[in-house]
Amino acid sequence: MNGMSNRMVILIVVVTIIVISIVAVGTIVALLGSGPGGLLSSNEPTSTPTKTPKPTYTVTLTPTNTPIPTDTPLPTDTATPTPLATNTPVVYTATPTPLPTDTPEPTATPVPPTNTPKPKPQPTKPKATPTKAPPPNTPAPTYAFTGSITGGTPNCGTTGIKGQILTRTGGKMAGVTVAVWADGWEGRVSNPSDIGGNWDMFLNQGAVPGTWYAAVVKAETCQPLPGGGGLTATGCERQSNVLTLTTTSHCEGDGAVQWPEVQFRQN
Repeated sequence: MNGMSNRMVILIVVVTIIVISIVAVGTIVALLGSGPGGLLSSNEPTSTPTKTPKPTYTVTLTPTNTPIPTDTPLPTDTATPTPLATNTPVVYTATPTPLPTDTPEPTATPVPPTNTPKPKPQPTKPKATPTKAPPPNTPAPTYAFTGSITGGTPNCGTTGIKGQILTRTGGKMAGVTVAVWADGWEGRVSNPSDIGGNWDMFLNQGAVPGTWYAAVVKAETCQPLPGGGGLTATGCERQSNVLTLTTTSHCEGDGAVQWPEVQFRQN
């Protein structure tokens, strides 16, 4: 591209010089032929001036051999060799990375439970339910036997209770047992009634005052005495109503009783 630009510049310069030369030549010719004192009119004979048209001078340019400028070789880029970088050994220094230390996890501090007061149960008022009146002539619960007190005798030597077991028709009934007990005393169970329906329970020597209870029971349901030797009145299944009997401390005179007498009749 640089060589081509130089050629164009040279060509323009040459054309400009040629044009200037042609203009200069034309000017000189005009000067020679113009006016009475001109160089061309001095050699011509004198004549009657006529209006002769002025000759037109055609300037013929004689080409000159103008040497075409030679292409000036453009300077070549001389590459300056750049010395290659020497292989400088790279030394890598390994920086030891410290191992992570085990950070102990924070221990949870036990939070003492707060004494949240429990809601006090509100007492519920029982709803009053109407009590139905029992129907008239409702029979009371009955037992197999009904007991009654028939009398009593004084005895200064011993204290006890005795009685008789009867059938519905008034006959003597054997094989029936009676339990006798008192407040604070677990009591005893009598031997079964004999063929005459008689039974008795010895309580103590002498005249012993006290209040006693007696009822017909099923002997097999009563608890035995510790160590054996008889049955207590504890846990017995009763088969009659309970009679309350009284003994006195005096064994003579009015009201003296050491052996109350009772009767249990089968229902």
